[in-house]
Amino acid sequence: MELIELSFADKDCCRIQKRLRDFQHTLLTFHDYAGVVSDNNKAEREIRPAVIMRKNSGQNKSEKGADMQAVPMSIYRTLKIRGHNPIDVLHDSLVEYLKTGTLPTFPEPKISEH
Repeated sequence: MELIELSFADKDCCRIQKRLRDFQHTLLTFHDYAGVVSDNNKAEREIRPAVIMRKNSGQNKSEKGADMQAVPMSIYRTLKIRGHNPIDVLHDSLVEYLKTGTLPTFPEPKISEH
């Protein structure tokens, strides 16, 4: 990657160059491994419901507000992607916590029966 060796005066070019330098070993992972996609479209689609909810509710006026939405949404979406019913898992986790004082581990993905 010759771009990371050149000298640039423009601050935006330097910023991009630093990013290329920092990620040079993983930037083209999709090229090296079959099954790895070259874009993040799936990830963008996964977070879309949270973005819409944030926009509609007017939340996230602060860092704490952003965390208060991001953490539960991340847990919810991860459980859905893993094939679990998030409400059931959260209920069972709270029941376990009340009984034992510790939260159970995050459930593994369910095996698809296709």
